[in-house]
Amino acid sequence: MRVKLILEKAKETIVKLAENQALLKPFLNVVLADLESAIERISPSNYLLLPESKEHPDLTVSLGKVSYGPEMEELAKGLKLNLRNNAQGYIGNINFEQAESLCEGLEGFMTTPSLFVEKLRLLRSEEAYDAQGNKHDSKRLDQAFNEITEVRSPWRSECLNHRYSQKGNEIFVTYHKFVNGKLEQVTEPLDEDTLMQDKTPGISLDDYIENPNSQGLPRKSVKKGSLWYWHPREGRVARFDADADWADLNCNGGPRYSVSDDGVAVVREKTLHNK
Repeated sequence: MRVKLILEKAKETIVKLAENQALLKPFLNVVLADLESAIERISPSNYLLLPESKEHPDLTVSLGKVSYGPEMEELAKGLKLNLRNNAQGYIGNINFEQAESLCEGLEGFMTTPSLFVEKLRLLRSEEAYDAQGNKHDSKRLDQAFNEITEVRSPWRSECLNHRYSQKGNEIFVTYHKFVNGKLEQVTEPLDEDTLMQDKTPGISLDDYIENPNSQGLPRKSVKKGSLWYWHPREGRVARFDADADWADLNCNGGPRYSVSDDGVAVVREKTLHNK
């Protein structure tokens, strides 16, 4: 997973070191810092295994949102994006389409609402594993769950892989799913059992996580609670946000909207994770 770029950067730096021994120490420190940072980002412990199900093969999803490092410079140039980490340590200031492109460049795809709730269920379970099949520490899982859902500052936001459109009176959703074992982008009618009323507040986060509909959205029968919810609308996309006032599932977001705290988590097939 972009290991070649890391090694090439290290090689270039070593060449510079050989040309000027006086710069050995500062350049070496830079190399080590870059490599340590890159290795940490691609470490299996920073990912969660989503076990094979009838909907998908073994997948891995980042525990947090994607962060930036020197090994991603070529990717950023290719995507023509000015990628930088925000104050919270992950790539922010990207809109929906940029988030999609970033995930594709990382040989994955943006987390769908269905995979998002599957991730949340696993984070608060006792049977969650990393990308190499090692059992995750429960404290790490709690931390990751709270980072996504906890009502506190600062504001955290994650793009989710749902784009909504309308034909006549019917709402459609475009997203990625596995069809006959192959990942495809599909456009299909919104599940009829989707809650189509705004709840501000609110719906139950627990009930939503444990009993979503076929597309990962709240059912009409979802219990009341404190999670704010805006239902799908034409031309809009989905995000999950949390700040000091509330947490919310927002299916009424603008696709071109971006702020510094709006990031993305990437999903990959497990067989591609260590590529």
